[in-house]
Amino acid sequence: VICIILCMAIPYLLGSVNFALVISKVFYHDDIRKYGSGNAGMTNALRTYGIRHAAIVALIDILKTVLAILLAKWLVGWHWGFVIGSLFAITGHLFPVYYGFKGGKGVLCGLASLLMVDWRIGLLVVAVFAVVVAICKRVSLGSICACASAPLWCLLLGVPGLHTVYVTLAASWLIWCHRSNIKRLLQGKEPK
Repeated sequence: VICIILCMAIPYLLGSVNFALVISKVFYHDDIRKYGSGNAGMTNALRTYGIRHAAIVALIDILKTVLAILLAKWLVGWHWGFVIGSLFAITGHLFPVYYGFKGGKGVLCGLASLLMVDWRIGLLVVAVFAVVVAICKRVSLGSICACASAPLWCLLLGVPGLHTVYVTLAASWLIWCHRSNIKRLLQGKEPK
């Protein structure tokens, strides 16, 4: 029971560390959520502070999720460790306890989870993202399409059932987190 509690708590607390917010506070004495989309994620960091800080945010989001999954795996084993560690790292990123439960949209945490399942799926999802963004010039649409493609890649590459079900649910959740973007896309108001 203690291992399961730790398996939930540690990934959640790791996921709650939001480096878009940390960078805005430490380097700019400001809150990134006041600018752009109002979101504390990598895309808004790119728009607000530039590529260098956005790259740091992306790297930390991926690394914190990988660390959360590895710790959970060590506590309860690979299959459930992956599911619980990934779920709570993403939850922490979306609803960080340190920042009033207002975080990013979890796409990079989701990517890190996919890389842990099968690195090929991670690369395929990145390829979908890159193609959509190159054509449409909208990061949100690229993220939505990448999330939507993840379960398909899991099925095509024969990922174990538990992980495929989890990826499908997590991808659906991340798409739901983009509902305001979807509304703007349908209205033709989503910025490039």
